[in-house]
Amino acid sequence: MNRTFDYNGVQVAPSKPVPKLRSVKKSVYIDSVDRDTNVYARNGDFVVYLPRVYEKVVSINLKSAEFPLVNAGVTTVQTFDKTTGANANLSTAPLYFLIDIEGLDKSDETAPSANRSSFVDSVFAKIQVPDTTNRIMYSESNGPRMCQYYQPAISRLDRLHIRTRLHSQNSNQSIYWTADYGLSIEIETLENSFDDMSSIETRIAERTKDGFFGC
Repeated sequence: MNRTFDYNGVQVAPSKPVPKLRSVKKSVYIDSVDRDTNVYARNGDFVVYLPRVYEKVVSINLKSAEFPLVNAGVTTVQTFDKTTGANANLSTAPLYFLIDIEGLDKSDETAPSANRSSFVDSVFAKIQVPDTTNRIMYSESNGPRMCQYYQPAISRLDRLHIRTRLHSQNSNQSIYWTADYGLSIEIETLENSFDDMSSIETRIAERTKDGFFGC
């Protein structure tokens, strides 16, 4: 038991800080308009710089996303091919589209036309298109949770290379909107810290098993 002291008739004990490796989650809000439009004219394939350098990243979770409508035959959403520089309207309205983040994709997908090619670690997130008349408002509370884990942890993360595409498109192709869209991601990092009870004066010598109280 910790050594106690009498403080105005109250028995107190100095806290004993306990070092701990803990995870910290930080929300980041990304808007495609914040890209360098001189370099990335279209929001279907661009690099965005993060507000800070995140170190020892162990997971990235897509919390929510807001996209303009997706429909065939309209000019507000189009396909683009970097090799040819050609734009085109969507021929059909897709049921979904994919988000790639270069170097951070951890989901696999099957190959088109059953060509048995390897499509591993090729997708970060999948966004469903519920209808073709409204904007797409994705949230993990009403859709599938899309969280990618990284082991070992990513040492430094300061930018994201984001691409939106259809399943049938290759690495040089993407879809883009004339209006901009937003993403909300949660970055989980590891840091050296103290447990949650290191600042509490108590006579209890032992911590709980997990080092904190929670659900």
